[in-house]
Amino acid sequence: MKKKILLTSVLAASLMGILTVSNVSAEEAVTFQFIQAQPEFQTAAHKLVQAYMDEHPDVTIELITTSDTLDADLQAGNVPEIFYSEGYGQIDYYADYIEDLSDQPWVANVNENTLAAITKDGVVYGFPTTYAGEGIAYNKKMFEEHGWEVPKTLTELRELCQTIQEAGITPFVNEFGDDWLLGQLFSGAGYTYIPDTQAFTDALYAGEASFADNEQMHAMFDVIDVMLEYGLPDPLSYSWNETCAAFATGEAAMTFEGDWIWSTIQPIDPEIEVGFFACPISDDPEEAKLLVDVNQVLHVGKGSKQPEAAKAFLAWMAESETARTILLQDYQYVPCFKGWEFEGTNQLAMSASEYVAQGKDTAWWWQKWPNGFRGNAGAELQKYVSGDATKEETLAAIDALWDSMTAE
Repeated sequence: MKKKILLTSVLAASLMGILTVSNVSAEEAVTFQFIQAQPEFQTAAHKLVQAYMDEHPDVTIELITTSDTLDADLQAGNVPEIFYSEGYGQIDYYADYIEDLSDQPWVANVNENTLAAITKDGVVYGFPTTYAGEGIAYNKKMFEEHGWEVPKTLTELRELCQTIQEAGITPFVNEFGDDWLLGQLFSGAGYTYIPDTQAFTDALYAGEASFADNEQMHAMFDVIDVMLEYGLPDPLSYSWNETCAAFATGEAAMTFEGDWIWSTIQPIDPEIEVGFFACPISDDPEEAKLLVDVNQVLHVGKGSKQPEAAKAFLAWMAESETARTILLQDYQYVPCFKGWEFEGTNQLAMSASEYVAQGKDTAWWWQKWPNGFRGNAGAELQKYVSGDATKEETLAAIDALWDSMTAE
């Protein structure tokens, strides 16, 4: 069952949190759904929709905090007014359910390097919100206290782990209980380093390439092996909460994750100091690049009951000073719009922006995979982590998975 939170600008009318606007008639009132299921943005989302409804007392926004049944709801014709995806290939996946937004006033103000995430054949189908980085997050204060240098090669990473371990500290906490995280490591420690990744992706779809025959995909396992050798025991028992807690409390010095963990780790240790470094898979220091891309794309549901109201809300997000303040200070977005400047305190986002400024960033790539491939590939990697499959068996299984998900 979906968890729903209903908000407006007046007093609560029931214990279920459903609020009504007493001075607006039923004929004038508009209600629409906004799916916002990313945990790091929940508090900010409540503030954003409340601010909109304070300014628009004829509108009620139903904030839905889970997307577990989105695909089933869409297929059943229950289309929400606003839902999110990661853009790119998911535009194709949701093509029958998303509105053309090309004529919206905010489109001209979108940063050019976000357009690939929100367009298909020149048509804009999404509202970009924020950039996000992902790589190896490390405890900067711990590194500084011990004089540890940030590694730039795989050999340096392995040597660093040995040094950290000799100091009586566990180098890694590994969030390998989450298949999606391993699916993203699949990209960040292998796929993204393939020379001409787009050509390789095209060849995969054409049935002319395989993971098992690729050098970088084999090298990815060297990275995973280092993380396992120098990580906390039983990594499959660590999901989001366990990983963030272990990292924030200094139980481990490093973890592979994204800048979205900031809102979870910072309250645990308000004095924590963290940064990113790119996941190295070779001994070429120039090769390592940090994953940075558009993190969330909002869509207006085609076939929803109130698409125009949803478009008005997105326009307000792009143009209102009230919305901009909430997006930059509460969401702590790294903005995708021209003229907006990052105002947040997210140290990992700041670190990611430094990689972008140096031109040492790379796309995530998993948005161009078949929908669902990331998590399923991660599940195959979990078998390697548990010792139930070899590297060769894992790559063969991932190749079979790709073939099954791209078969016509």
